[in-house]
Amino acid sequence: MAERDTFVDDGFRHTPATRVAAARGASSVPEAMGPERQSASGSAAFWPHRRPLLPRPIQFAACLLFLLILAAVCYRRPIPDYLDRYIYEAIILGRSQPIQLVYEHVKHENPRAESSTILDSPQHLRELEPLYAIRPLYLKLVSLMSTLLPIQDAINLVSALSLFGIGVVVLFWTARPLQTALLMAAYPVLSLGRMGTPDALAALLAISALWLTEKHRKHLIAIVLLFISLAVRTDNVLLVLVLLAWLAWNKRISLYSAAAASLLACAIVLAIDRWAGNYGWTVLFRFSFIGGRYPALIPHTVSLREYMRAFVAGATSVFPQMALWLLIGLWSCMRRPNPVLLLTACVAALHFVLFPSPEARYLMWACVVCGASLICSMEGFAPAQ
Repeated sequence: MAERDTFVDDGFRHTPATRVAAARGASSVPEAMGPERQSASGSAAFWPHRRPLLPRPIQFAACLLFLLILAAVCYRRPIPDYLDRYIYEAIILGRSQPIQLVYEHVKHENPRAESSTILDSPQHLRELEPLYAIRPLYLKLVSLMSTLLPIQDAINLVSALSLFGIGVVVLFWTARPLQTALLMAAYPVLSLGRMGTPDALAALLAISALWLTEKHRKHLIAIVLLFISLAVRTDNVLLVLVLLAWLAWNKRISLYSAAAASLLACAIVLAIDRWAGNYGWTVLFRFSFIGGRYPALIPHTVSLREYMRAFVAGATSVFPQMALWLLIGLWSCMRRPNPVLLLTACVAALHFVLFPSPEARYLMWACVVCGASLICSMEGFAPAQ
């Protein structure tokens, strides 16, 4: 009777080739196994006890040290070409000095200010200030720090410390030190800490509020933080309104409480605008995207054609900057659906519709939330046994 090509022994199906391999020694057996058993065997060999290379406290301490180094680099290596930082300095100096002296100081402080065509006289500097004075808390923090540091260094310090704070929040949100360090070292995120703008501080407050909402269900504290953030960036009112609507929809707070808080948030924004003498959305939109050197002379109208032209230009520019972050958000949502991602997407979309800027810095807080959500979706991941 002819010998069969295969036989079954110990749960494995053997062929003549596997019998030869077995005869040569046990080390050759994995080569004769199927790919699934090879994978499981290899994973078990590579992860014998699944012990981390370093204890968790040391990992967290190393991540905090890395974040501190990033903040120090941002403080020492700021981006000096943002005109905004010199307008903020002018506002602070203008509280104690004549506008003529303030203009001479900021105009010749940096080549970017020197070459600016909108910053060409003390009068036009004063006309620019209401567009920036709507950040009273940010200006107050910079002013307080300027008692110990030069104003530009104080601006750098606020941005750098805010970036460090964002990293700490993400670290405790995700509990993944290595992934947190990689996320915070990404160039677009790192740039937040190098800009002379309130974006990093506003992002810190927004991300902290979403972390408290998603991880700890501390809705009241989250809402308080967002109300504080209105004095840093008034456009954070969009996040306040969307979060309140979501909490009311899910019956976390009453509908009346959500409506009252929404009205209060809008009233705060209107009060800040009135106090600062802000020109309104139409002037800001036209000044930012359509044209006009002097805000006081810009008409308070925007046609649909002008809006669509600005919207298409902004979308064409910002989409390549946001494409990777959109992919991260979608991947995170596919791995583990998260309502915070939906809130973030709604706010980011509304912000872009109202202010279609080609700069991604206005949406970088949302990018950090997407990254943190993806890291959180990795919880429970482990190699196969």
